[in-house]
Amino acid sequence: TPHEQILATLFAEILNIPTISIDDNFFELGGHSLLATRLISRTRALLGVRLSIRSMLKSPTVESLARLIQGGEENRSNGLEPVLSLRSNGSRPPLFCIHPGGGMAWCYAGLLRHVPKDHPVYGLQAQGLDGETPLPTDMDEVVEDYVARIRAIQPQGPYHLLGWSFGGKVAYALAARLQQEGEKVAMLTVIDTGFGRSAEADGLRGPRDLLDIAFDGIGAFQDEPGDGPLEMSRIVEILKAGGSALGSLDERTVEMLIHITENNLKIGDMEVPARFDGDVLFFAAEGPDGGPTGLAEVWKPFVSGQVESYDLAFKHSKMMSADALAVMGPVLARSLKERS
Repeated sequence: TPHEQILATLFAEILNIPTISIDDNFFELGGHSLLATRLISRTRALLGVRLSIRSMLKSPTVESLARLIQGGEENRSNGLEPVLSLRSNGSRPPLFCIHPGGGMAWCYAGLLRHVPKDHPVYGLQAQGLDGETPLPTDMDEVVEDYVARIRAIQPQGPYHLLGWSFGGKVAYALAARLQQEGEKVAMLTVIDTGFGRSAEADGLRGPRDLLDIAFDGIGAFQDEPGDGPLEMSRIVEILKAGGSALGSLDERTVEMLIHITENNLKIGDMEVPARFDGDVLFFAAEGPDGGPTGLAEVWKPFVSGQVESYDLAFKHSKMMSADALAVMGPVLARSLKERS
């Protein structure tokens, strides 16, 4: 789950080991009271929860500690809810992060390392992850749903919105809609997306390409024999082998993510966007040749303020990697501080 992913990263960081599984024992791997204190401090900073040495001794694994943080087995989130609470505590306005094309907001867990701890952080996830809710048919339907979700948490502005890839298109549309409803949007962050037909959709050649988009550029799908669709069981095996947190999902959910991705690519073929009255913080990935793409330029005619753009030396699929976030994080933190 997203919380297990965060805790596993912290365990590995503090114990100075490359990777860790969710059932590894902190103390059996060399942890001691001083390191446990550091872990408690980092967990409080990232997740906004207070732990104790006693709770660490009682729940020394990633799995058990995540369960403790989330209020016990009966209240434990499966990470598929419409709004993913990455950090619920904080006195300042929340940062709402909109899922990319694959529909999951787990990728934003890495932002907690950089977003000031007095800002709650929520991830908006796609309709249909439960396998029962119908998928939206257009961007207006997505916006109506997500505005309601946001207002249920924060009834009034100022709002802080962020989105990567398809999520950037939705974040922009949300910002324009909230302004039309008389609300203030203090910060809008768009990460490597334009409007109109997406580059991802243009590049689709077959089912393997769709898997690359759905699962954040794992890439290993192209190495499988043949060029046709893969069995769901094999897709899950590849996700697990690639170290993806999504490898913990069952086959039914993985299949839904593929359908959601295909649907979002169609929805993402936006017409001319509505006008946004304000500034946009824009992060651009490098192009296929390693150079700048100029993608931020396409938004300027529709934005009354400045498009503050940063070119990063990372591919689109790696924009939520720890290395890319280390570049974006300080800029994002400064922008939140200035606009809160």
